[in-house]
Amino acid sequence: MRHGADAASTALRCIFPIVLIAGAPAVAGAAEPQADAVAAYDEYAERARQAFLARVRGGGDVRTLAALQRGRGLTVRPAGEDGIIGVSGGLVHHWVGAVLVRGATLEQALDVSRAYADYPAMYESVVASTLLGRDGDTFRVRLRIREGAAGVSATLDIWSSVRYFYPDASHAYALSTSAEIREVEDAGRPSERHLPAGRDHGYLWRASTLTSLVERDDGVYAVMETLGLSRRFPPLLGWLIEPIARRLGRKSVEATLEEFRAAVRARVSADAAGGTPSAVHAAADRRGQRGNRSGSAPCSTASR
Repeated sequence: MRHGADAASTALRCIFPIVLIAGAPAVAGAAEPQADAVAAYDEYAERARQAFLARVRGGGDVRTLAALQRGRGLTVRPAGEDGIIGVSGGLVHHWVGAVLVRGATLEQALDVSRAYADYPAMYESVVASTLLGRDGDTFRVRLRIREGAAGVSATLDIWSSVRYFYPDASHAYALSTSAEIREVEDAGRPSERHLPAGRDHGYLWRASTLTSLVERDDGVYAVMETLGLSRRFPPLLGWLIEPIARRLGRKSVEATLEEFRAAVRARVSADAAGGTPSAVHAAADRRGQRGNRSGSAPCSTASR
């Protein structure tokens, strides 16, 4: 049996830039999730999970896979309404993206996924990544993510639990749910601290990801579905912010899929050359050339 890792958790950072936009005009005030917002998100996320499982068990999203073969091998779309769904007391963000890594195997994609120490090199927004523990095919992971939008930047620590399933030798899928999300104040400085739970800026209160990996003759197809709960847009500014948030959401998902594909391609090339691969060396080199856009220092990743 193949053993997966946390490809799903990396998709969490797709949501963050969108919700950062949502909170940017009101960063001075704290936001606490309301019970009805959490209940609405939980209900929505469960429906999305059941629909995802039905597609996976039914052979996958055939139309999405066919579109990947015909086009440039990458597609992103809103998974619900226009990607941003209003609920009582909050916003649900729901996007789905898919990418084809030609010439790759499922094993290579899973090997890249479990290179936790390399996540900050693979994914531009990931400052740090730590595997906290494993119980069979269930993984506990901590990610530190830093993003900026609309003149505002923020850092989040996200603890997530990811369970992988292996229906057969060519399929794997994962269900990931955030166990805790904490906003970090003064990240990387001696004064660094977590803001009290529920008393942060409301950039991201809940997050889930649903990931499917399928190996076919031409390569590996990865489908990543991201869900998140955030505070609502500030009153009277929704008409201005929402179109920006939609564009940013699409671009964030595309960037994550491109980064994942680059890392797997590097692994494929290394295997073909017969070398000892660090699957993300090529991606890390490219990131080093363009620099760290956040300018933040590496942060502590000690577990709670």
